Amino acid sequence: MRKEKEASYSYIESIISQESDLKQKARSLSEELGLEGISISPTEARIIQFFVQQKPRRKIVEIGTLTGLSALYFLEALTEDGQLWTLEKSELHAEKASQVLKDDIRAGRCHLVVGDAREKLNEISAQGPFDAIFIDGNKAAYIDYWNWAQAHISVGGVILVDNIFLSGSVWGDTSSQKFSEKQIRIVDGLNKAVSQNEAFNSIIVPTTEGLLVAVKKG
Repeated sequence: MRKEKEASYSYIESIISQESDLKQKARSLSEELGLEGISISPTEARIIQFFVQQKPRRKIVEIGTLTGLSALYFLEALTEDGQLWTLEKSELHAEKASQVLKDDIRAGRCHLVVGDAREKLNEISAQGPFDAIFIDGNKAAYIDYWNWAQAHISVGGVILVDNIFLSGSVWGDTSSQKFSEKQIRIVDGLNKAVSQNEAFNSIIVPTTEGLLVAVKKG
């Protein structure tokens, strides 16, 4: 769950352009679900999009669609002939997302894949290697997602992992949100393992929720 908006975020969002009607619709759909608190903020979305746009990206994978907000940012970052595979376990969330992604789905630019990501990732493996992979799903499965991602990312490709602070739980602050010991152990272990992985250039961006960025070396 995202905390109350920081003053820095409010300032940044007063400067950057307003989100499109489709993005605002995706936000309103998350509000209908009572999940607006876990929707990515405009500030964080622009940071993630910035890292993705540093090179042309033809194939992007997103783990965790929710109502399609972040998918819209990734679709903007794709090359003209690019494709996005966005994975969502909840059929209800996927139905909401399809309302804002329908044009890109129809055009073959977006593939909304419904089901458990650990199963569905194996089904799309043959479409790889991928140029960017965004991990924002089940925290207890982050290691599984990372293992798949590092095996299917292209050289120069970027893997982004959101919510790696677990609202401070990874350094012992459990005051704002409770996570299980398993979730904390897995995410903390992932942060440390990626930071020491010599196959990637990586950095932790100290957004409110924490963003891990790792680029595959040549």
